[in-house]
Amino acid sequence: MEGSLLVMQSLVNKWSQHLRFNKMTYGGHFMFAIGHGIRCIKAGIYLCIHGVLPCFYQQEGSKLVSQLEQEFTEHRNHINE
Repeated sequence: MEGSLLVMQSLVNKWSQHLRFNKMTYGGHFMFAIGHGIRCIKAGIYLCIHGVLPCFYQQEGSKLVSQLEQEFTEHRNHINE
């Protein structure tokens, strides 16, 4: 019991540190992470379809990946302000 309590406290501390470091609330972090995760899946699907059928989604996968990279860079710059 005591060991599991220490594990939970450690997880809560890591959770809180991560949110503070990223200057986000839990809700903001949730929306950011889920939204970007879904877009990564979408880009992956586009790239897989394009791999099989090169005439489809010729630019969509790379566009999404570039947009995601830009948004993560902007977020990183916001954190370092």
